[in-house]
Amino acid sequence: MIKLRIATGLGLSLFMATMIGGPVGVSQAQANGGVTLASLAGKFETKGSGSYTVCFTDNFTTAVDCASARHQEVQFKVTTVSHGTRDAAGNFCAVATLTSTPTDGPDYGAKFPARMNFTRTNVSTTTSFDPTTGSGSSSFSQYLGGRCNGAVFDTTGATLVSTGTQSFMVSDSGNRIETIITSLSFVTSPFGVPGMLKETMPMVKATSIRQSD
Repeated sequence: MIKLRIATGLGLSLFMATMIGGPVGVSQAQANGGVTLASLAGKFETKGSGSYTVCFTDNFTTAVDCASARHQEVQFKVTTVSHGTRDAAGNFCAVATLTSTPTDGPDYGAKFPARMNFTRTNVSTTTSFDPTTGSGSSSFSQYLGGRCNGAVFDTTGATLVSTGTQSFMVSDSGNRIETIITSLSFVTSPFGVPGMLKETMPMVKATSIRQSD
């Protein structure tokens, strides 16, 4: 089902941002006592939630560009849990499991499953980090398929779904990272098309907590 592939493909792309961290206030960063990018290496569990809106054709079978095509808008709520690994250079790879549900509109229950569960592989690279404030930014990509070997992504059999950027803030001496998406773009794939997301910055936030090895 095309609309199911698109709805599920979108959800994990949004939660790509939940894998690295985001702005939560300078006071937390100052409490870190300064952390280095290398000190953020390790395993993290991430939990997040949010919402997003997808533009579909009138019969809800295909996603379309919100800006240039006649469309119907469907809002979804999402929750996610992921497990991943960061290395000392700021690279990150994680496998995420997400649940997405349509929230409103005319009888969406007949057009979409009440709950959609799926997994994706999320990959990011830190592009800037200030150890004084604990703030940074990263670029990310989301794939169907592929696998994580620690923080290294094996692209074998992977299909690119989306790319974007995100900002993050570190606290608790590098044991906690908050994240927010700053941009998101879809590529043409079985899971979506460019411009299908109504929001330029989806309301998706998450918290990553360091795990023991």
